[in-house]
Amino acid sequence: MQVLLVVSGLFYVAVMPVLFISWLEFFRHDQDDLTKKEQRISGLVIAIACLFWVIVLPFAYLELLDKFKRSSRAARLYQKMLTAPKIQSLTPPEDFPCSNFSNN
Repeated sequence: MQVLLVVSGLFYVAVMPVLFISWLEFFRHDQDDLTKKEQRISGLVIAIACLFWVIVLPFAYLELLDKFKRSSRAARLYQKMLTAPKIQSLTPPEDFPCSNFSNN
């Protein structure tokens, strides 16, 4: 049991720097657009997210999964719109039996 806790703890500590470095790269990419105060807040958020990555990472994954589902739904709808037959005319054909459309 203690071995399992030690292995879990080592894994937790080993993943933290990897996430910190990747998230820091994203931060540095957007750093030019931020004020000094926003940079400090972003750095603090990155540090907190790295400490609690066990909680943060699944929520981030769920958000990405939701975004993917929405975009794939939109892509399918767009594809259906492209392949749907076009309506040629709004006027009924000549042999359509309807009293509202009489030729006077």
